[in-house]
Amino acid sequence: MKNFTKHHVKLGDKIKIISGNQKGFIGTISSIIKKKSIATIEGVLPRIKYIKNREGGESKKVELPIYIHISNLMLWDNETNSASKIGYKIINNQKERYFKKSGNFLKKKE
Repeated sequence: MKNFTKHHVKLGDKIKIISGNQKGFIGTISSIIKKKSIATIEGVLPRIKYIKNREGGESKKVELPIYIHISNLMLWDNETNSASKIGYKIINNQKERYFKKSGNFLKKKE
């Protein structure tokens, strides 16, 4: 039995990075690894790694995605241009997410 924790962010959410080397960047979540609670974000500068050839040829420049722990992410509200915590309300038997600062509901990706 695999135990996955629930997270406050989902694929496609617009987020702000609140701690770490990339603090302050705003982007969208492109992938989530639930087992490790990490996500990759579009809009963040990738990590650059140089790989040398064993035979002494040219080295290659490879761009690797940066993985950021989900606890270092906060959802971004486009209407108020600020980051905010989220809450949950049940409307028409549907669980909806909303921003606690402004009260705006998150738009569903369909």
